[in-house]
Amino acid sequence: MSAFEERKPLEPRFETKNPTREEVINIGKSVFIKGELTGDEDLTIEGRVEGKIELKDHNLIIGPNGKINAEINAKSVTVIGSVVGNISASEMVEIKSSGTVMGDIKSSRISIADGAHFKGSVDMQKGTDTSKKFELPKPEAAKVSSDQSTMQKVQVK
Repeated sequence: MSAFEERKPLEPRFETKNPTREEVINIGKSVFIKGELTGDEDLTIEGRVEGKIELKDHNLIIGPNGKINAEINAKSVTVIGSVVGNISASEMVEIKSSGTVMGDIKSSRISIADGAHFKGSVDMQKGTDTSKKFELPKPEAAKVSSDQSTMQKVQVK
């Protein structure tokens, strides 16, 4: 092979074979992350994370080996491992039977399985569509009369 021969280009190593299929990223049980974790993909964590997890439009699964000490913000959160920190989810928080959560939960839906451990408070946030359905009528001001003749009839002797 001479130095001037044309070579075939190498295939990229990290090319996805099916770009339309949504992939779930996995963080293995030997991985430890300290800091802020953000992403635009669904995520499964089997390792340890300390800090903040931000997946606003995506799903987060804390696997059975996952140990999280962080504030979590995601579309939906499923806890099979353990979480210490507040969880905010726009759709749902689910704590499976082997899951543990110590922190406050803010979500429109929540599911806690038998055997799961939870210590904290729950704030059930209504979606924007349901809050409009439950508008209460505005109260009217009470009518007060200052007519003296009415006042004299009411007095008891």
